[in-house]
Amino acid sequence: MVENRQNDALAIVVVFAVVATLFVGARTLSRFLGRNFGWDDWLIHASLLLLFGETLTTYKYILLSHTGYHGRDIPKQTVEQKVEAGKWSFAVQLFYHPLMGAIRASIIMFLFRIKDRRLPIRIALHVVFWINIGYMVSTTIVNIFQCTPVRYAFSRAQMDQEVDADGNIITHGHCIDSLAFILASCSLSIFMDLIIMPIPTAMVWGLHMQRKTKVAVVIIMSMGWIATAVSIGRFIVYYYRFSPSQKDKSYDIGVVISIAEPAVGIIAACAPAMKCLFKHLMPRYFDSADGNSYNTQSPTQKSIRHHSFNIQFGMGKDIEAQRMDNFTETRDGMTPLKSIDSRDQMDGMAPNMKEPIWPPRGMMTGHNETHIEGGPKNI
Repeated sequence: MVENRQNDALAIVVVFAVVATLFVGARTLSRFLGRNFGWDDWLIHASLLLLFGETLTTYKYILLSHTGYHGRDIPKQTVEQKVEAGKWSFAVQLFYHPLMGAIRASIIMFLFRIKDRRLPIRIALHVVFWINIGYMVSTTIVNIFQCTPVRYAFSRAQMDQEVDADGNIITHGHCIDSLAFILASCSLSIFMDLIIMPIPTAMVWGLHMQRKTKVAVVIIMSMGWIATAVSIGRFIVYYYRFSPSQKDKSYDIGVVISIAEPAVGIIAACAPAMKCLFKHLMPRYFDSADGNSYNTQSPTQKSIRHHSFNIQFGMGKDIEAQRMDNFTETRDGMTPLKSIDSRDQMDGMAPNMKEPIWPPRGMMTGHNETHIEGGPKNI
């Protein structure tokens, strides 16, 4: 039997796609529990659809190009077979950059929803958002027009069949240096990760919560560093895959890294958005209430910080609804919320009260606190 690694390559491609799908499903469940579906979730679902497209095209390309087989064991291919394999390879390339851009856009939109008011954080988010858009658009355009004419990218075997008097092949098109473009795009991808990933850590570390909770949230929100490591791995894999010293390129199954990288990116993007699900599974560990860490705060300030933390990570509607259903404070004691006039509820005022129930007017919070604007419906 001929030695080959094609089945391994196909299995890796499918497994990464399945795991990414499971994480997106868990994220969707978490958002359903918290009733806080947003733009970042739509973007991650769009990313999953693009991943399906890239998985299908990569799977087909592996089969048609005999990836995983030694070059000596591959039967001679017809021109039509080479062109068909080239088309699927071209399709893989067209999916990759929009997919990576959509994943990063989802992460950035998630960070926007936390509503951190610190000016450096807000500027950083806007900068990386537009850099990501520029990266996605520019690399996609270069991918499409990498050859002139465009079809030369996959029809070279069909177009270059004529030879001149000296026996040299007459070319009917030209292309950019594929290796240089791949390595440059990999470098840009790594750069994008390096400027995005420190932002969530800076945002979370400024929150007032239990140290164990803070560490857990920072770890979850910093899972993108794993995706960065995979991007670095992709750079190394493709460098050796197209290196002149690589004498048996068909046996190399490094092409699967183009599925592993976005799949890991989707997983890393989903983890921070699953706070509500984690809260249901491990309520004690993700409880942000810690009396020792709030010794310098008034009871009302503690309530605000706890309220903000829960809203930011997917628990806003559940916690606020339960709290407001249980009681509301009045001058004379405890009055059921249902007895409050709806107009007073909208204004945050109970009957006969001079100050709003929530939030207390005029309350100033520390400059390191992360705020939520617009209420739980925007989370």
